[in-house]
Amino acid sequence: MDVPIIPHFLSNLMDKGTREHQHRVSVYSKGIADVLCPKRATEMVRIALVHDIGKIFIPEKVLLKPCALTKEEMDLVRLHPIFGAELLYTYFAREISEEEILAVYHHHERWDGHGYPKGLGNKNIPLMARIIAVADAFDAMTSFRSYKVSLKIEEAITELEQFSEIQFDPEVVEAFSYVMRRKGNIILGFSVTVQKDGVVRTMVDPFEQIKTLAAEGRVKEIIALMTNTKESAVREEAYVQTVRLGGPEAVEGFIALLSSPEAHFRNLAVEGLQELGADCTDRLEDLLYESDSDLKILGFNVLAGVRSQAAAAPARRFLEKFVAGKVDVEENVVAAAVECLGGLGDADDITLLDRVDGVLTARSSHEYVRYVVAVMRESLCSA
Repeated sequence: MDVPIIPHFLSNLMDKGTREHQHRVSVYSKGIADVLCPKRATEMVRIALVHDIGKIFIPEKVLLKPCALTKEEMDLVRLHPIFGAELLYTYFAREISEEEILAVYHHHERWDGHGYPKGLGNKNIPLMARIIAVADAFDAMTSFRSYKVSLKIEEAITELEQFSEIQFDPEVVEAFSYVMRRKGNIILGFSVTVQKDGVVRTMVDPFEQIKTLAAEGRVKEIIALMTNTKESAVREEAYVQTVRLGGPEAVEGFIALLSSPEAHFRNLAVEGLQELGADCTDRLEDLLYESDSDLKILGFNVLAGVRSQAAAAPARRFLEKFVAGKVDVEENVVAAAVECLGGLGDADDITLLDRVDGVLTARSSHEYVRYVVAVMRESLCSA
């Protein structure tokens, strides 16, 4: 899909939950567009991916508040369509059409005219905004939130139908219901029920499946689902639930992904282990002594992102063994260990870095590694 790089990059400034929400909304929006306006499907995906971009201007303490918002907070959140449209119009008007910008501006309007920011109603609301409104509401109803119970797929569709001609465009709701209930293989290659030859067959919705697995604490199966799907929105949802559940199975699952040939999974694994933090430093220390140098370096990278004294200790012990001649590793591994300790350690580690430098000097090591030692030593001196 032709997705402008800069707006999509800006959307990454938002919290992870909002980014994942936008991915799911783009998938649902494409399913609707494929029925109502197939020639606009690419634009629909593109703008749905950044429809909440204005939220980068809303404080996270408001967006991530784990309970109901006050009136003042709600008024602030309701400015995000305006902020998003102004940002896109000011900086990206060449890449994004006016219709797409209007979709961002009006995606919280209601069919009955009681929405915001302009109170438009019926077909005065741009079609792409009406599509996003349905996809947005469906995802909000079916997604996990700590402060509310999420609905099952069928319950959420019923809810949309009940508010058809009140909050939502009835044609858009009908198209979405058709996609989800009767026309299989449109959204992510699945639907809720499929009618074929008069027989109703239930199919698996991966978001619903993840929700069920998470409720039962089945981390291994969530990770398996994450690795077996090609849909990024499903991967992200599985990742979120794996981090939320945590525990040894989550740690082992992420560590296994560090060896994946796919860079996306390796990045998810690093981020997930950093999210789990100090609880897994003992297991991460094991990575530092693997035979694969890349795994060693990834281990140090993960520890560096944990940002705690508990994470500094494995790097310190590794360098002590290096100085004592108990580990023989490539110089890029030594550099990774030094960078890790330099970012997490304290002034007491300066002596250790001096000893590392002495070993490197005796080995006539590459100047880059000694340069890294000097820089990290200086950072500890100024800390």
